[in-house]
Amino acid sequence: MNGPLNPDWWPVRQLRSHPVREVVACGRQINPPLFGRVVNFPRLEIPLHGIYKNQIERGGKMCEVSLRPGMVLFAGPNCWNLPEWQPGLELLSVFFGRTQLGLSLISASSKKFPQLEAKKFSLPSPITGPIPHLLNALDELLQTGDDIAAPLAELTRALMHCLENLLRQPAGPTAGRAQLLLEDIRVFLQSHYQYEITRDAVAAHFNITPNHLSRLFQTHGKVTFNASLTQIRIERAKYLLRNYNLKLDDIAVRCGYHDTPYFCHVFKKITKATPVGYRLKIRHARKH
Repeated sequence: MNGPLNPDWWPVRQLRSHPVREVVACGRQINPPLFGRVVNFPRLEIPLHGIYKNQIERGGKMCEVSLRPGMVLFAGPNCWNLPEWQPGLELLSVFFGRTQLGLSLISASSKKFPQLEAKKFSLPSPITGPIPHLLNALDELLQTGDDIAAPLAELTRALMHCLENLLRQPAGPTAGRAQLLLEDIRVFLQSHYQYEITRDAVAAHFNITPNHLSRLFQTHGKVTFNASLTQIRIERAKYLLRNYNLKLDDIAVRCGYHDTPYFCHVFKKITKATPVGYRLKIRHARKH
């Protein structure tokens, strides 16, 4: 079920029964693990039922955390987490994109990723008001290194309150159904670029035909499905090259390429530089 945000499904009872008391923040100092969740926008992940186990980076070290109702996982832009999907888990996931606010209610019937069930809702417009300021405050607070547990929880409670208020505002003009669907697919690609995903698989995930998916990108996105996916993967590769000392084989796999020479070919075609040349250029620029 995909669609615009609607206050009727917002999990009021669960959130009021277990208000935010603790926030666990993900880091980005060490190499993200293979198939770790990492995107370029901030996220909140909130367990409503069950236990949400994760590997995250804190203080330059990888650690395991277990979140229960009343706890929230906060991942700033380009921070990563590696979840373990426990049966019985129900999770509210919120992402704050530049052009879209998205929420997913995720239920895990087993530990295997393909057997997750999700209801997705979106608001395809830039987020205004206090929400961007609260997100910036959360990110800045994490940089201080002080005793921040209490203010982190306070800011997150304020952010959740603003989200609920946003849902209850009268709906403004909305994009057409095709544009809404395209935005949802783009977010899906940004979250799953590291997997072996195909046009047919993505179309099946959204219950549309592959030809319909192609028409969405060509008509409303002005690029093909493959070109959009490639751009997302290469942008992620550029980020990894700039910020980590990963081998090219590791970067290729983390960006959905299992053939490193092919990855290098695509990278050079898009950026006009080899991955090694791009990394050296960035390092040289930083020294000067």
